[in-house]
Amino acid sequence: MFVRTPDDAKSTKTIAFVHHKGGTGKTTACLNVAGWLVKMNKKVLVIDLDPQGNATTGLGVERATCDGTIYDVLFGQKNLEEIILETDSGIYLAPSSLDLLAAEKHMASPRQINNTVILKERLANLEKYFDYVLTDVPPSSTLLMINGIVAAENIIIPLDAGIFAYETIETLKTLLIDLNEELGVEVNVMMLILREFSTGIFDIIPTWEVRSLLKKLLIENNMPQVKIFKVPFSRYIYRAQKKGLPISHYAPFSDVGLTYRSIAKEISHFPISLRRR
Repeated sequence: MFVRTPDDAKSTKTIAFVHHKGGTGKTTACLNVAGWLVKMNKKVLVIDLDPQGNATTGLGVERATCDGTIYDVLFGQKNLEEIILETDSGIYLAPSSLDLLAAEKHMASPRQINNTVILKERLANLEKYFDYVLTDVPPSSTLLMINGIVAAENIIIPLDAGIFAYETIETLKTLLIDLNEELGVEVNVMMLILREFSTGIFDIIPTWEVRSLLKKLLIENNMPQVKIFKVPFSRYIYRAQKKGLPISHYAPFSDVGLTYRSIAKEISHFPISLRRR
């Protein structure tokens, strides 16, 4: 059972993996970080907020077999503790549902008060039982995405090794500024994870050049402390996902496995945010 002592309650770290478009390795980063944190004897909850449900299937769970999902929690049909599953990797999961496709309509209803803090409120009585709560946030600037960001104290931004990585930072910066000005929400950017492509598949600018551009952008936006981690392309990732396991449990000593271990170690040393909203 997911139980920790009350003395540990203040140490929970909440992190959202965020990108405004799909296919950037957001879910992959979330699951592989979660896997290594579990290997470090941390209790980890992954919340799959994406209607596609890739985090759910990536942990070996078939959505059709779930008695309840995060959709049921968001709209008051179940409590979060009722739908959480423990997966084979030891990662706890709040599974996704295709019903999330209709979540935007329900959240935008005039009857839905405070529609940007629904997930945050649902986590209020449970996150203390975990060392980490990691949310796989859906792409595009929807209310689901905003709920995922608002419920987290830190965000990690996965990026492709292409010129659009630069534009992504600008887009997300605008969103975070708007959240701060309109809702009083302040979120820390913890790190950037830059995913390499397989050599020769895409005609893109070199990863080192993208990294240089991103570092320059971070300095210009007064975020020089934000680290950039480069993740190598590896077919082990695809094979691990087919097995329903994070890379930490499938090929921990591969290059990509060791890279994600370094990322997880960095996260484990990241200071607890004392901010309260």
